[in-house]
Amino acid sequence: MKKPLPTIGVDKYTVFKMKEDAQNETTYDAAVEIPGTVEISPTDSGGSDVFDADNGAYDVCSYIEKIGHEITNADITPEIDAMLRGAELKNGVLEIGNDSKSVYFGVAWRILKSDGTYRYIRYYKGVYSFASNVGGKTKPSEGAPERQTAKATYTAAQRMSDGKYYAYVDEEQFITYMTKEAFEEKWFSDLSFYPVPTPPVEPEPDENDSSGGSSDISSGSWEA
Repeated sequence: MKKPLPTIGVDKYTVFKMKEDAQNETTYDAAVEIPGTVEISPTDSGGSDVFDADNGAYDVCSYIEKIGHEITNADITPEIDAMLRGAELKNGVLEIGNDSKSVYFGVAWRILKSDGTYRYIRYYKGVYSFASNVGGKTKPSEGAPERQTAKATYTAAQRMSDGKYYAYVDEEQFITYMTKEAFEEKWFSDLSFYPVPTPPVEPEPDENDSSGGSSDISSGSWEA
């Protein structure tokens, strides 16, 4: 087992608008990467409940609630805001009213570890909520200006097709049989993708080989 390492970065925050979530299948629109990720903080909280009997703790069950995360971004532009709310821009203007609706998204991102490898995360279904992105702070007369960011909260729900909330995997789990580039191409484009080890392909026997004997498989030959 590899020594646990701290994480030192996050990027490639990518959303997938959900088209349909049915009993046997979930489908999504094309992936959209949102640049400018500063921080992602889980909102999950867990606990346990004790059932008492026979004058003592008889059974204990654990649970997780408020599954999701809060994202801090360099900014949430009107275009991104409108997409995540399911709203429309009118000549570039985003108007917010009481006609809000729940628009479900899947999402994926990666976290950088201190040794340069990555952890990959994805949530299958959830909705975004926002604080009003209209605040600001004055620029100081001296010194560097304070960089101000925007936030959104993603609240997860179970995917109807399989009851799952989220998944994650470390690079070391697949790197022996799949390149990072090939993995990322799939991870950030298809929420149904799972890395599957590919068994080695043995060479086909040579029909012209009449030796009738055996030789070392590892050298590219075969055993009769």
